[in-house]
Amino acid sequence: VVTAHNGVEDEGFYGIPIGEYLPYSVTRTWHMHVGLIWIATAWLAAGLFIGPLVSNHEPKYQRLGVNVLFGALLLVVVGSLSGEWLSVKNFMSDTVSFYLGHQGYEYVELGRIWQLALMAGLLLWLVLMLRVLWPALRQMPDSSASQANSQRHLVTLLAVATGAIALFYGAGLTWGQH
Repeated sequence: VVTAHNGVEDEGFYGIPIGEYLPYSVTRTWHMHVGLIWIATAWLAAGLFIGPLVSNHEPKYQRLGVNVLFGALLLVVVGSLSGEWLSVKNFMSDTVSFYLGHQGYEYVELGRIWQLALMAGLLLWLVLMLRVLWPALRQMPDSSASQANSQRHLVTLLAVATGAIALFYGAGLTWGQH
């Protein structure tokens, strides 16, 4: 709402000088960032929910891994959102801003440290998913089941998609500060 309202009243929100505390660049960054994180979180949660249903297997300590992943996600979200605000408000130098604040690129605004932490979280998710799916991938198809009824293809597709999502984010790490 604040971001959209900035198009009408540049530095205020119905007379409140909110632009001093939440400039347009911060609210727009947060709007994009929170949307992407929301979608990514939903995908991670869906994978962690669907994996055991498809494979009929939940490895030991999977719950601990999921809890660690959730904590890491909270750390990345809180750290990156606060870093972006501090960066836009010029509380950080350019170098510190690149690592902890705002990189200035669309869709990967978060600082490099938070980007690396998110990549580590995605790799943890990949490990958690492969641990769940591996027994189903190793299982030989039932000779009485038809090719169409075999879930092996579905499990393989889920494993490949999980790997692609986790590793595709790594492309965002290919550029430097300058």
